[in-house]
Amino acid sequence: MIALEFTTFIGRFHPLLVHLPIGFLVLAILLEWYETYKKAEPKSKLIHYAWFLGALSAAGAALSGWHLGETGLYEEKDLFAHRWLGIALVAVAFIGWWIKRRPEGRSKLLQNGLNVLLLVMLFVEGHKGGNMTHGDTYLTEYAPASLQKILGTANEADSLPNFGTPDSVRIYQELMLPVFETKCYTCHNNEVQRGGLNMATVDAFREGGDNGPILAEGNPGESELFRRITLPQRNVKFMPPTGDVLTYDEIKIVEWWIEQGGSFEDPIGNVEVTETIKPVLLRRYGLDTNPRPWYETVQLPPLDSIQIHSLEGEGFVVKSLGAENPLLDIKYSGNTLNQEQLKALDEVKEYVTWLSLARTNVQNEWLSIVAKFPNLTRIQLEKTTISDAGIQHLAGLEHLEALNLYGTEVTDACIPYLQNMKGLKRVYLWNTQVSVETAKGLEEQKEGLEVVIGESF
Repeated sequence: MIALEFTTFIGRFHPLLVHLPIGFLVLAILLEWYETYKKAEPKSKLIHYAWFLGALSAAGAALSGWHLGETGLYEEKDLFAHRWLGIALVAVAFIGWWIKRRPEGRSKLLQNGLNVLLLVMLFVEGHKGGNMTHGDTYLTEYAPASLQKILGTANEADSLPNFGTPDSVRIYQELMLPVFETKCYTCHNNEVQRGGLNMATVDAFREGGDNGPILAEGNPGESELFRRITLPQRNVKFMPPTGDVLTYDEIKIVEWWIEQGGSFEDPIGNVEVTETIKPVLLRRYGLDTNPRPWYETVQLPPLDSIQIHSLEGEGFVVKSLGAENPLLDIKYSGNTLNQEQLKALDEVKEYVTWLSLARTNVQNEWLSIVAKFPNLTRIQLEKTTISDAGIQHLAGLEHLEALNLYGTEVTDACIPYLQNMKGLKRVYLWNTQVSVETAKGLEEQKEGLEVVIGESF
């Protein structure tokens, strides 16, 4: 166990060290080509110094990378080529340094050939390492559709599972079970139970095998399941012993599942989605677990066009948030507003998510109408006579994220109402009677809130 931990410790330095040889060696080659272009003779000593530093750092990267490969997180077929190409690159780098020390009498063909060879090796080695860590589509997933088609990756997204809301996806049933069925059930099912382990039922899975449970909830390092799938593949205890081994993404999903307690019932919404697992969930399952604005989560049928025309007749400019989102962005187009016009919005209150009453004569008590809009996430009240009494009406809006009070008559007395707004992320208090000190205190006390007041704190 101590040896494995030390190996892992050394291996974790690989991402840090791997960029050093790239920088040194590319710098050396570019400097040499520049001096050749300028016909500088003799060549600068910086060239062979950079080659030496590049070779030395490449050796360090190769050593740490070899140990990182011993952790079992990578497929052997990909690891083999990456490892030995890295060793070859170290050798070429030291040969290059030896030649560049005394370039006199060396043919230009040899020196330039060495430069080109090393650049190609750096590119191929870096590409292989990136694919092992981030997946084969990392470079192309955001490429233009035409380029993806040429590279043969255009339809990969179509094969992703079609999940609904990420928070409701059950981790074991929908993410883990397909992996186990594909990679583990051949040897651990109701009929075949090697090592006394049956993974085909939840109860049997929990019970474990001949040596007891294979899950240590919250601790992947102490879990026999995780240890077996991350052993070096030449180890006789590596699992699965034949067939397709678990990919990097699959191993990271298993690790995260165990870290979060190894539950067989919990959905994603019940556990912590760490920053390291977010790209894996997105890449492998198409699950974007980054927090979404409230208005993106609301599901409503499209609003009748007659109702929209009716609102436009009351002087409002009405826009939907998109073809697939029926929520409305509403702005009053004039300056003189009356309470009856504002009451017209009550007919579509579930649909109003962005509302602008800026530069109108809106009154404090009228905001009691707005307080009934359950999906309101942004309201603009700048350059109005709204005061603390008006903000009191808005304090119960759970999903209000942005509130613009620029140029209004609010004072420090509105701060408790702002603190009660659970979803508030940004409030504009510039050119109001709220003091800078009070605004700073609000921002410090309410986590995740940005207060814009027009002066530096």
